[in-house]
Amino acid sequence: MKQFILKIAERGFPILCYIFPLVEISTCFAGRVFLNADNRILTEFYVNYVVAATRFYTGNVYLIFALMIGIFITCSNGTLKLKKFVRFNVIQAILLSIICSFINAMYPLLPLIIRESYIGLLLSHVFYFGIVIAILYSALLICYGKYPSIPILSEAARLHVQRGYLDD
Repeated sequence: MKQFILKIAERGFPILCYIFPLVEISTCFAGRVFLNADNRILTEFYVNYVVAATRFYTGNVYLIFALMIGIFITCSNGTLKLKKFVRFNVIQAILLSIICSFINAMYPLLPLIIRESYIGLLLSHVFYFGIVIAILYSALLICYGKYPSIPILSEAARLHVQRGYLDD
């Protein structure tokens, strides 16, 4: 029973860390995606749940950033005795969140005529669903105990885990 709970914890914590990129990408693109769907259920879901999460995130952005940095340093240096699987997946989730921050910072710099056209709507859907699919893909593989492979992020996460002090 103890090993089962330990296995659930070591797979659940990395999946929980994928909340960072999900909320990060939702702050910029969820409104455009959910409100342009012309579906009452999606609109209510957005208003009731996604807006609440993004408000909490934007209201406590420095606290969440400090938490992310603390988790990243802990997993990168290997200061806690965590398995390599957990450290790899947590670092990959935080690196995905950094990419989401970059996308959120660069999207408003597009010319207004592009952002407010069908091209901008297409870009916002591609960014949002691309990140959500990457999160779902990673969470599914983590549930099965496999390492998710996202082309650039996985290599960066692997390098950070190898650099740690307590490699398995």
